[in-house]
Amino acid sequence: MTGLPRVLHVMTSARRLPGGRVGIAAVLRWQETGETRTAVRRLGRYESTRSSYRAVLHGLWEARRMGARHIVLSTDDPSVAAQLAGADGPTPETIGLYLQARALCNAFRSAEVRQAEPDNHPGAWEAALAAERSGAPGPATYADLPLWAAS
Repeated sequence: MTGLPRVLHVMTSARRLPGGRVGIAAVLRWQETGETRTAVRRLGRYESTRSSYRAVLHGLWEARRMGARHIVLSTDDPSVAAQLAGADGPTPETIGLYLQARALCNAFRSAEVRQAEPDNHPGAWEAALAAERSGAPGPATYADLPLWAAS
């Protein structure tokens, strides 16, 4: 071991699917090994910022499950990236999701937030669009979520 921290890149995306539902995806890739994992979910009808936050939360919980301590979080929603990076404040409709995402980011030793374009967002955009074909269940449910995250 070289003493450098293992960094997990978490790339998230939310896309409107046919029929008005939303597909969210998180692509998690270890920087050192290139090992990749994709987590996809279909949600009901959400507005775009709430969907992007759901994708971010999905990716952060997957990163915790994988044992990551250092993450680089990328989202293709510029407003969510600006809010999580502290450059902009959350809207009243998204304050709960924002607080959940910030709390999860603080659970890692280091977390960097970036805004990414779909072209520089390998796999996440396509995975979100593929959620309709994936047969993934409805809203993501986690047995290990704290009570404040059950919304």
